Amino acid sequence: MATPTTPPTGTAFLALDYVTYIVDNFSHDPSVAERAAHALAAARTAGLPVFYVVPQGMQEQIHPLLTPAEGDTVLTKTSFSAFASTDLRDRLEAAGIGRIVVAGVATSGTVLSTTRWAVDTGLKVTVVADACDDPDPQVNALLLDESVAPKSWVGLWRVADVLPAAEIPELRP
Repeated sequence: MATPTTPPTGTAFLALDYVTYIVDNFSHDPSVAERAAHALAAARTAGLPVFYVVPQGMQEQIHPLLTPAEGDTVLTKTSFSAFASTDLRDRLEAAGIGRIVVAGVATSGTVLSTTRWAVDTGLKVTVVADACDDPDPQVNALLLDESVAPKSWVGLWRVADVLPAAEIPELRP
């Protein structure tokens, strides 16, 4: 007889592609890094484990407003998704993580790919709407704001909670 397992209940914060080159060239709003830094600080205050996932070769270029702290994990990837070319899923599972809070640039790239992959593998996802950005503001809005295309299936709000940092329970002390 199989022993029932308790579903993982922990939450982790993921900072996706927050390297200077990507923030400077693939976000339409340069203040996104400041908002992401505030969400990251709230995650640390709440005691959430923090994972950075950045393109291979860019781990030394993490944006200065989001500098990793001792104990944070920095993974490098060779794909859009934070999962496809890393051992992130195994690390989250080992840590008892069942929910991820995602911030990243670009929304149409790493945020979209990572969120859908996570949901497909059974994780619950919250996207920090004000800590995500895209080079195309219309695409950013399409992915994050249900009112833009309420009948579309492309929006992240179809598969995840999409909220500003101030409304995310895990980011409140």
